[in-house]
Amino acid sequence: MTVFEANSLTKAYREKMISLSERRISLRNRMTFNALGGVDLQMESGQIYGLVGNNGAGKTTLMRIMAGLTPPTRGTFSLFGSGSDRELFLARQRMGSLIAQPSGYDQLTLWQNLVNQSMLLTGIRQEDIAALCDLVGLEEGQKHRRLRMASTGEKQRYGLAAALLGNPELLLLDEPMNGLDPRGIVDTRELLLRLNREQGMTILISSHLLTELHQVATDYIFLHKGKVLETITAAELDSRIAERGLGSVEDYFLALVKTQTDYPSS
Repeated sequence: MTVFEANSLTKAYREKMISLSERRISLRNRMTFNALGGVDLQMESGQIYGLVGNNGAGKTTLMRIMAGLTPPTRGTFSLFGSGSDRELFLARQRMGSLIAQPSGYDQLTLWQNLVNQSMLLTGIRQEDIAALCDLVGLEEGQKHRRLRMASTGEKQRYGLAAALLGNPELLLLDEPMNGLDPRGIVDTRELLLRLNREQGMTILISSHLLTELHQVATDYIFLHKGKVLETITAAELDSRIAERGLGSVEDYFLALVKTQTDYPSS
């Protein structure tokens, strides 16, 4: 089943510049910047997609559109085959996400924030939240720490638990390894593999830690300047790396980008 499909998906932002003329200061449009520039993409259920690209490639923008946090400028997309506003609202109830910084109330504890967010869903008990905390490695002393006092690693674990509330079918993770110690990275990797294998959860992961990504991804989406350069399975990627005498996913991606020197950004 196709869980996400995009056709010519574009997100444009207008930058402003200060104009000084006749002793007046004014703002005027400087240029249009395409964070996404006509993305065509299809994601199938049960896969773990590694979303790879340099800073500013459009990875977070793509996830924000999928999660309903920002609208596209042009193009269309669907989730679980649903494309209308009403259908997308319902489809997003089958999705969990951790995009940028984990959200919540700074004055509340991590546990209180999870309970608060669970109220937006149906059928979630406190026992379920406790089980999620155990699942992501959020220990007793940590989950009762206020969000504003939590470490980066604790916030990441909390954010992952929040994303898993409601047992989503599609999980979006933007740099989920940030701030985690080596044990936390291994735990997160094993958790994602378990969710995929045991529950068939489809996962989209954006990460600069390509060595880690290589251990979990079944497919890759390479983004550059708001464009999809290539989608490829992990098996195909490993074969091409070997054929071309490259040492890693990083080497393959850099070689791919190098062939796109004149790739348009809009």
